Amino acid sequence: MSKAMKVTLGEFAPHEGAKRWGFVTQAKKLRLASALADGTINISPAWFVVVDQTVYVALDPDVGDPIHTSTPDAKHLEIIEAGGRIAVIIDEGDAINDVCAVRISGTGKIVEDEALIEQLHDLVAEKYFYVDHPHLGYYFSAGMVSTRRWCQVVEDELEAWDLRVLSQAPIQDHLPFPEHLLGAD
Repeated sequence: MSKAMKVTLGEFAPHEGAKRWGFVTQAKKLRLASALADGTINISPAWFVVVDQTVYVALDPDVGDPIHTSTPDAKHLEIIEAGGRIAVIIDEGDAINDVCAVRISGTGKIVEDEALIEQLHDLVAEKYFYVDHPHLGYYFSAGMVSTRRWCQVVEDELEAWDLRVLSQAPIQDHLPFPEHLLGAD
C-alpha cells in the first residue's frame, strides 16, 4: 500500500489573491508571536491594518499610566528591534467548515515615516472605533500616540486557507479496499 502524500491546508483549500487580502483587511483579530533568541515565544492579540497588501501592527508598549506599566507589546517591540522573528495569524470561524486563516511569518520593521503613521492611525480609527467610542480619546491621546510604534510585517512565508470553499468537511476515515480488488490490475 502506498504512503499518502502530505498536503498543507493552504494547498488543500487555498485562500488566494484579492479574496485573501479582502479577508485580511476586514478581519479584526490578529495574534502576534515573536521569538526570543532562546526560543521563548511571546504571543498576544493585537490591532492591525493593511496598506497595499502589507500588514501593520500597532504596538503599545505600556498602558499609559504614570508608572508606565508594560504590556506584552513591550516584549514584542524589544524582539523586533533586536531583529527577531515574528509571525501573525489572522483567522475566523468556529466550525470545521467555516474556518479561514492567513499565517504570515518573517520579521518586523518599525515604521518611521510620519505620513504613513498618520495613515495607519486613520485606518485603525475607521476599523476599530465609532463615534463616541468610550476608548477613542484614550487611544488617540498624545501620550499613547507618542509611545505607540507601528510594525510592518515583512513576510518571508505566507500560507492561507479557507475551509468554507469545501463542499463538506474533510473526512478522516481510512477504509480498506475489498480483498478481491487488492490483487486486481
